[in-house]
Amino acid sequence: MAPKISIIVPVFNVEIFLNTCIESILCQEIHDFELILVDDGSTDNSGAICDDFANIDKRIRVIHTENMGQSSARNLGISLAIGEYIGFVDSDDYISSVMYSSLYEKIIANNADISVCNFLVGDKDNSFRPFAENVNDMTLDTEAALKEIYTNRILSFSPCNKLYRRSLFDTISFNVSIIYEDMDISYRLISKSERIVYIKKELYYYRYNNNSTLKKAFSLKRLDLYTVRKWMYQYYKERLPEESNNVLALLIVESLLLYRQLKAQGGYSLNNYKYLLQFDTKESIKSITTTKLLSIQRKLITIIQILLYRRLM
Repeated sequence: MAPKISIIVPVFNVEIFLNTCIESILCQEIHDFELILVDDGSTDNSGAICDDFANIDKRIRVIHTENMGQSSARNLGISLAIGEYIGFVDSDDYISSVMYSSLYEKIIANNADISVCNFLVGDKDNSFRPFAENVNDMTLDTEAALKEIYTNRILSFSPCNKLYRRSLFDTISFNVSIIYEDMDISYRLISKSERIVYIKKELYYYRYNNNSTLKKAFSLKRLDLYTVRKWMYQYYKERLPEESNNVLALLIVESLLLYRQLKAQGGYSLNNYKYLLQFDTKESIKSITTTKLLSIQRKLITIIQILLYRRLM
């Protein structure tokens, strides 16, 4: 019989973290799951560690591939999954022993499409802090979840603190061409969901990892943030226009940040990246002024930057 849950873990050169990650999954209170370990072309002992675990637990399947990237590894895992529900764990993280039992019970009890838990975020000193504070358990419909997700404050962009109905991925997959694939897929999956349930308890542990993509030195791949936020803005403008002003405000703030980072790095022809500043001045200032997502100080700084950079266009 097919398991209730398929848990997908992309693995790439994480031998120092991998044992803890896999052990935390195998120790789940709920036992009816399959664990799909996608060894994404690891050059350390990660692949061998996956095979060792597969030899002692029949719930584990290991797939060894050439290096494709995390999105491709997740997509491959999804294509092989046979569970009714799908979860993801990053191979340098670990989870509470009751995470999947809690998410599964919640999703079944509420006939939901996605269940979400709070999580703990690791810091350099190995301490952890809650991602969302002063929150309660809640149930959200599609519109309420869409109004929350773009802020990345409670539900979070990450797929790793969630359990998804398998059918959500029938027409949606992780974008393999960008590095902000979690942000990109988050609202798309929610848009296909009728009910999302949230658990305030922190059940997932995000380790601090210096080698993660977004903690490495600046590269042009960071400009994917502009692309993904622009897609998001276009989506909200069409589907949920009352929230599009807030999404535009975030797009403007992040575009200005990216341009400043390019300028600070040096060595780039800034003329090639003026598209980051191509916002209508009047519309931009109105968006920044009226949004409730930014502090007054942040609004003033952003408006000054808009006016200064306007001269470059």
